[in-house]
Amino acid sequence: MRVQHSKFDELRIQVVEEALDRGNIALTARKHGLSPYSLYKWVKIYRDEVEITMGKKKKMENLNAAPETTSDWKDKYEHATKLLGEKELEIALLRDLVKKKYPHIQFKWPENGS
Repeated sequence: MRVQHSKFDELRIQVVEEALDRGNIALTARKHGLSPYSLYKWVKIYRDEVEITMGKKKKMENLNAAPETTSDWKDKYEHATKLLGEKELEIALLRDLVKKKYPHIQFKWPENGS
């Protein structure tokens, strides 16, 4: 079983944070004798982990903060309908792209959009 935070992981996080602070990943990679490609991958993994962590925190905060007034509920409803419309449009565009790319295949899409 692998240890969650080894010395190598701590060093990797330090190098990634230095690269993000400096704003130049390739230069930081050269400074530490690493491949820029490897450091780019580490930065991507680090960003994904941070986004996941921050996303979970935001979701928990949003669950606790329920709208209190009717106007808050109305704003939340309008925001949700806007997001739903955007997702429906995105699905329609993706379906059109699939039909154009593979015209010889007959797709049977569900009527309800799922």
